[in-house]
Amino acid sequence: MWTSITKFDTLPLVRYHESRQYAEVELGEACMEFRLTYQGPLLAERDDRGKRSVHKHEIRRKFHEQLLVLWEKHPSLYRFYKAKFADAAENRLMSRAEQMARRFEKHGIRWAPLVHEYWGLACSLNILFLRPEPKGGIVQTGDLDNRIKLLFDALAIPQDNALPDDFNAASEPNPFFCLLSDDSLITSFSVTADRLLVPDVESSIAHLVIEVKTLITDHDLAYGEFA
Repeated sequence: MWTSITKFDTLPLVRYHESRQYAEVELGEACMEFRLTYQGPLLAERDDRGKRSVHKHEIRRKFHEQLLVLWEKHPSLYRFYKAKFADAAENRLMSRAEQMARRFEKHGIRWAPLVHEYWGLACSLNILFLRPEPKGGIVQTGDLDNRIKLLFDALAIPQDNALPDDFNAASEPNPFFCLLSDDSLITSFSVTADRLLVPDVESSIAHLVIEVKTLITDHDLAYGEFA
């Protein structure tokens, strides 16, 4: 889509044509939108630490699979994932995604977050949270905050001592794609809780649809990478 601007207060008259595809995105305006999903148990953050860390990493793997497809298919990310460049540090061809993941090497894994400070990005989340309880019941149980906190941790690079005790980097995808370098980059979120209309489902089961909007917080960093 093109927009046209005519300046009448100058001579000669000047008409500008700007493609919205390449126009500079305003700070805080969404520059990418997509959805992640999860279906399965969602424990409260107060549950047993060992059980919780295993559960959290299982969810993290589910998001890795979806984010890998996003990097492979999204036109803005495809070239970062597929195109290879000579890397002097490792003396081999590497994609920009691999080079970026090297910055976030931790626990023997190169993590590849989509939203991080080096690209001048943050994000907002709009979460549809379905559970087999009456409408509003999920809020009345008082555990919504605990489950959302666990979800945010699963979307981000794990903190120290947050991985399962039997974690083995050799058996993990590398690079490991995640949404966030840190959950502090979530600028806002909303949760819509409703009843899951599926019969004979355990009360711990949740169906989540997470609408993600990435936001530019630093033009110089963002356009330096994506230009």
